[in-house]
Amino acid sequence: MKSTIQMTCSLAIILLCSALLSGAQQPAPIKEIKIPKGETIDLWVGVNVSGKLHYVIKTSDGKGTLRMWWIIQPFGRVTQLGNRGGVGTLEIPAKLQGSIYAKLRAKASVDTIIDIGENVSVDNSMTFNW
Repeated sequence: MKSTIQMTCSLAIILLCSALLSGAQQPAPIKEIKIPKGETIDLWVGVNVSGKLHYVIKTSDGKGTLRMWWIIQPFGRVTQLGNRGGVGTLEIPAKLQGSIYAKLRAKASVDTIIDIGENVSVDNSMTFNW
């Protein structure tokens, strides 16, 4: 009985250490962002990551739309996403699209609240040998 408990604890410690060493992360909490009427705001910024953003848009007029666009660096290229509304998912621009750094920006025509969650991972890792 004692050896079974020790093996279970050892296995739990090994799994925890391997998760920490592999860079596994818990999902980021959902952010609630308030955008006043007529304002432009950065909703999300990521460097060297890939994945998806999930959003829920709520507006004071009930239409639930928000104009969104990506700013993709290093060259400052802008990719318009148009008016987005309700619930949706956006693919984060990847290195194949020339993205090292991406910023999601939005402009509200009415008072708006947007909830944003992310599911991201490191896009490109580099190893240096000395």
